Amino acid sequence: MKQKLLSFIHVPSSFLLTTASLLISLTFPLSPILAQDETSLDQTSLDQTSLDQTSLDQTSLDQVTPPQQLYVKGRQQLSTGQLQEALESFQKYLELKRNIGDRYQEGVALYFIGWVHDELGQYQLARSFFEQSLAIDRELGDRTGEGSTLNNLGLTYSNLGDDQKSLEFYQRALAIYREVSNRGYEGRTLHNLGNIYYKLGQDHQSLDYYQQALDIYREILDKSENNSLVSQADQGTLLNSLGLVYHRLGNHEQEQLSYQQALTIAKEVSDRISEGMLLNNLGIAYHRLGKYEQAFLTYQQALVIHREVGSKAGEAFTLRTIGAVLAAQNQPELAIIFHKQAVNVYQSLGQDVTKLSQEKLSQEQKQSYKLNLDNAYLSLSELLQQQKRVQSAQLVLNLFPVPEQKDDLSNQDKTQTRVHEKIPYLPEEEQIKAGYEDILQQQLSLRKQLNQLITIPIAERTPVQQDRILEFRQKEQQLTQEFLQFLNSSEVKKLVTQLRK
Repeated sequence: MKQKLLSFIHVPSSFLLTTASLLISLTFPLSPILAQDETSLDQTSLDQTSLDQTSLDQTSLDQVTPPQQLYVKGRQQLSTGQLQEALESFQKYLELKRNIGDRYQEGVALYFIGWVHDELGQYQLARSFFEQSLAIDRELGDRTGEGSTLNNLGLTYSNLGDDQKSLEFYQRALAIYREVSNRGYEGRTLHNLGNIYYKLGQDHQSLDYYQQALDIYREILDKSENNSLVSQADQGTLLNSLGLVYHRLGNHEQEQLSYQQALTIAKEVSDRISEGMLLNNLGIAYHRLGKYEQAFLTYQQALVIHREVGSKAGEAFTLRTIGAVLAAQNQPELAIIFHKQAVNVYQSLGQDVTKLSQEKLSQEQKQSYKLNLDNAYLSLSELLQQQKRVQSAQLVLNLFPVPEQKDDLSNQDKTQTRVHEKIPYLPEEEQIKAGYEDILQQQLSLRKQLNQLITIPIAERTPVQQDRILEFRQKEQQLTQEFLQFLNSSEVKKLVTQLRK
């Protein structure tokens, strides 16, 4: 049987963003964050194996026969990102099974070799091996296997930029899953179809497929918590996808609801990276609805998480969203501080930006990242110009790469202008920044203590520990409010008045 369970909304360290526009007070738009699997652009791959991932992880090599050891070893290497090693294991497994005429396992080996090549970004090779596996599926009459290979061919064609071909393979896979009454795989394929239609900008069709997938996910989850077909994490991924579609359709109430539901799941599965991402998306929905205070408080929670998990790009994006809310509330002086801080974080990331070329990312994703990064510089420059701070605005533009530099993030020399220099703060800005950074450090310290307690299984917690957890959570909420209260304080208002002079 073929099946690959999605990890929940895994976001790479580059913290990629979609390019969907959000109309805010500044010219340069913010974008909701696209949830995506580390290796598959948030599309479900289905794999061919008689072991599910849980049992595979618990299988030691001495529990299986020597031939099967190559297969188990390859799967474990694949799951831990040892791609070249996995490729070697599956190639040996393929040779072994061909020598003894085991056609089914030959198809399995071909399938996984295709998968590894897809992980490596070698999509033409991936297609070739999937097609060989597909031929064996059909020869043996393995309909479920055929559906899964068609599904992965759909993903590979999407990676190759042929979305129409991708749709064709997903539709064929969907027909097979419905024929064999495999509801879990049917739901995953519907999700994949929604992703392609979203990519093509056909939002109503994307929404229809997402809704069908969500109905199936919930149907399966309602029947049993312990199933190998669909997880709560899959439902969370899909809810975020729905939020993105609703954003583009302008239905921000439903967008807000989708992100809130996905956020609940992220908290339940203790996925802090996804929680931070979803807080950003939820904040954008609040912002679009004109709920500025809710947007601010939501962004502030996201900022704490990005600092906690070490996501510099996530931190920079969130600082910019906070600045956008302040600008929308006609507080440009405060907005400038947060935009400066966002640009300075990007400046510190200058060397790391080149790592994008080493990751398995589509050209669309790289362009999306560059767009959001560039817009951070342009937004700050625009704010400064609006405040007649022309010299400071020019300094920002001097850090901004010239057009030919934006075409290639992988060229180290071309990004050097972003690395060495940072935007200075005025004395009053430094004081304001120091004040809210102190609150932020208190939040991070509190979260560190809270994390130590919540890792203890609920059944093993003492009453004192449980009380401490409740106390810390209340304090977290209090500090989030204090962050906003500080920016509205008389102390900050005096400093803002001085900045206006």
